[in-house]
Amino acid sequence: MTANRSDRPNVIVFFTDQQRWDTTGVHGNPLGLTPNFDRMAQRGTDVHFSFTCQPVCGPARSVLQIGMYATQTGVWRNGRTLAEDAVTLAKCFHQGGYTTGYIGKWHLAANDPVPERERGGYEYWLAARPAPRQQS
Repeated sequence: MTANRSDRPNVIVFFTDQQRWDTTGVHGNPLGLTPNFDRMAQRGTDVHFSFTCQPVCGPARSVLQIGMYATQTGVWRNGRTLAEDAVTLAKCFHQGGYTTGYIGKWHLAANDPVPERERGGYEYWLAARPAPRQQS
């Protein structure tokens, strides 16, 4: 039996580049710089201890989107494109009945603006330009 939309929690994933663990209040920063983020983390689910196996932007994003190592996603350095048939977070949430949206920088596409086929399956889209292409 499928749960009613009101029975399912909203899911928001914040994914930031090069942000130290102690830059938010919920993670120990005493300066009160991130009150809204802190409040959401305290009321929801917070992944308090985590790390990335890819510190570079594009590869790190591909790892989050697909759940595999960057060498498996095909995005092992910046400037590589995520495969259009990749099973992403958006596609998994959509299959579970969620409406998905992406806001921010994508850096996993070859074109600018990012065409729908290169958006990882997200239905609503407000993303920044992709990272510059690098020579192979």
